[in-house]
Amino acid sequence: MEKLIAQAQVYYIIGYARDTSIYTDKKWILGRVYLTNKRILFKKLDRYIEVKYDEILSLEEKDKYPRISPPLGWSRSNILEIKHYEFGDKRHILTTLISAEFDVTLKLRAIISRIMGEKIAELTEIHKKVLLLLYLGVKNTLFVEYLLNYPPQLNKIMEDLKLRGLINSDLIVTSEGAKTVERLRKNLEERFLRE
Repeated sequence: MEKLIAQAQVYYIIGYARDTSIYTDKKWILGRVYLTNKRILFKKLDRYIEVKYDEILSLEEKDKYPRISPPLGWSRSNILEIKHYEFGDKRHILTTLISAEFDVTLKLRAIISRIMGEKIAELTEIHKKVLLLLYLGVKNTLFVEYLLNYPPQLNKIMEDLKLRGLINSDLIVTSEGAKTVERLRKNLEERFLRE
């Protein structure tokens, strides 16, 4: 049974970006967001748009966002960025933005993170190694296979990294991918210092 957990009045943009394309003509919509135990619902007038939790790839809070101005009337706004599959279509990733007062986006993020658990941050060791090699400039898949001792399903791993928004179609690490690499580097340093 679906249960309502939280709701808030927010500004939002659904489809601010699709894959690597950014749509600068998108406008903020004033509406309500509803968090249930199964999905996020955006309401504008009598229309609902849903984003299921199992379709979300990343969730991040930002003070500002490139090429987009904050909604009018928001004294101190914060933006919650949600990257998710295009409503069940795993070939494309949409970026949805929510803007509200800082404490509202903080609460929304905490609830969504709790519902999703560790799903967003979870990368297997082989995913991490492939991402690191791509970050270091190794683009030839034969070299990647050789350096990783011919891992099974390398193409699937690459596709998964693309779907998570960590690399683009040209196997170039995105800004999100670079942040992930930086986190991996810090974790490796901490592990090395403990040993």
